[in-house]
Amino acid sequence: MSLPTIVSFWHGPMSWLERLSIASFRRHGHVVEVYSFDPIEGLPEGAIWRDAAEVLPRDKLVFYKGKGTPGVFSDYFRMSALKQGRGVYADLDVYCVKPIAGPPDYLMAYERPGSINGAVLHIPADAPLLNDLLAIFTDTQRPLLEPHLPPIRRIEVAARRLFGEKIAPEDMQYGATGPMALTHYMRQRGLEHLVLPSRVLYPIPYEGIPALMHPGSSIDAAIAPDTLAVHLWRSQLTRRGRADLPPPEPGSALAELCRREGIATI
Repeated sequence: MSLPTIVSFWHGPMSWLERLSIASFRRHGHVVEVYSFDPIEGLPEGAIWRDAAEVLPRDKLVFYKGKGTPGVFSDYFRMSALKQGRGVYADLDVYCVKPIAGPPDYLMAYERPGSINGAVLHIPADAPLLNDLLAIFTDTQRPLLEPHLPPIRRIEVAARRLFGEKIAPEDMQYGATGPMALTHYMRQRGLEHLVLPSRVLYPIPYEGIPALMHPGSSIDAAIAPDTLAVHLWRSQLTRRGRADLPPPEPGSALAELCRREGIATI
């Protein structure tokens, strides 16, 4: 079975969650390459560190509204890495359940009805879809009404631009460069039939993630025969990234996953 390389971007120190993600992919036979602009302390054994400047220059690194997470930059990075054919992109809050073979040309799933998530993503390097997604970051002549934004946000951004503000991708609604853009352009290209059901990559909904930190929880009931991974949504474990990541409580689902993968949580 041919297994693609798993690639991801990381910025800052690693917690038990990122180490858990890497260990799960490694245990299932994937090569894992973690890109960052600085060497990563505590990178798990077997993972390969790569300089993110191979994909994008450091001066492209931005933070949400200037002070939040680098999530918008990671969207730019993942599309650029896919354009360069580097492998399957996976965020480091994704727990691998079984090997991702192939991969298929298009690998993505619904996180919920009507919304496609790219936490695990593969798009062919020559796909026009990738050009659509990259243009959000690279096109200096964006349309006044950004087509991938919800209607109210679309009007808000247009109005601010008419008043002379430069509204960059990191200044738009959070998720605009991720699920919103991916969902919009997949629909526009007529590719929705290629999107996998949520049970394949998002078997536990966003709202159900915090419970996995508490005793008595388990992911086992959510795993279907075709489930490949579970997105653990780091933002749900850290109050949307505004706090440090606490360790999972003993007897919880996430403590059990760490035990399975040999990951220390403190």
